[in-house]
This record gives sequence, structure tokens and C-alpha cells, in this order.
Amino acid sequence: MRALWLVLPVVGLVACGGNNADEDDDGDELSPSGDEDGDGYTNGDEERLGSDPYDDGDIPYEGGWAKGQCRDDVQAEGNEVGQVAENFSLKDQYGQDWYLHDFCHDALLIEFSGFS
Repeated sequence: MRALWLVLPVVGLVACGGNNADEDDDGDELSPSGDEDGDGYTNGDEERLGSDPYDDGDIPYEGGWAKGQCRDDVQAEGNEVGQVAENFSLKDQYGQDWYLHDFCHDALLIEFSGFS
């Protein structure tokens, strides 16, 4: 049996903007203890970990890694050295898909290894 592990150590950090916007423009802020989208994660946890508290399909990573707010702004250039790679996903030890562009604010080391 072969296993594929995704290892994402944080090597560097670049600041990205927060996700504290009042999406419905009614002037009130989200309650940190509430669950605006009903996905089982509090608004405060979603904002802290970079997921959207208004989108029930955008949930925090189980391992606690924060998603970069710049992830939707990343433009893939190609797969050559020095280019921004295409977005791809791999499964982690929790069975959750991780997307490369979610870590636009970090330098990543992705280690692939197989075991038999």
C-alpha cells in the first residue's frame, strides 16, 4: 500500500488583509460566537482561520492552518521554475482536500513520499 502525505511547514509569512467585512452592508458586525452560514464553525474561528463565515462550503482546515485572504487573487502562470503553479489539491491526514493557492501568504515545502 502506498501513502501520500502533504507536509506544509510554514517557512515565511506575508501579510494579507483580514476577512472582517460586513458582507450585507447593514452596518452590524458578525458575532464571533455565532455561526452565520450554519456550517458548524463559529464566525470567529472562520475569520481567524481564513474561511468565509458567509459560505457554508468554505470551512477551516482540521489541522488549524489558516487560509490566505489572497487565495482568490492568485493567477497561475505555469509549472516552470519561478512561475506561479496551477492550483491543485491533495488530501491530508484528516482526509480533507488542501489547495495550493490557499497558502498564498506562506512559503511552502511540499514533500511527496511513498511507503510500501
